[in-house]
Amino acid sequence: MTTIEIRPRNGDETIDWADFAGADMLSQLIWDGLSEAGGAWHYMNFTSDMSIWESTQDSSTITMIYKNDCLEQLLVTRGLAYDHLFPLIQKFQLTTSS
Repeated sequence: MTTIEIRPRNGDETIDWADFAGADMLSQLIWDGLSEAGGAWHYMNFTSDMSIWESTQDSSTITMIYKNDCLEQLLVTRGLAYDHLFPLIQKFQLTTSS
């Protein structure tokens, strides 16, 4: 699967997550929308700075990397994971690159 990096923008320029005022809200909305309870997502946490949510239906993933409890990198693979994030990508006017 191809990994897509999602980045914040300021106008036409990409910026660091540390400079993006909506980073904490975005991170919380992602977490609020994912759960193992319904069986659609599986949570993996291999290090204290990385969280991975994997779709149990197509194995696509959402990967969130943190530094000092702040979002530093957001990665997604095509499939249900991308579909899940797409409304947030639009809402926060984020950009994607693969």
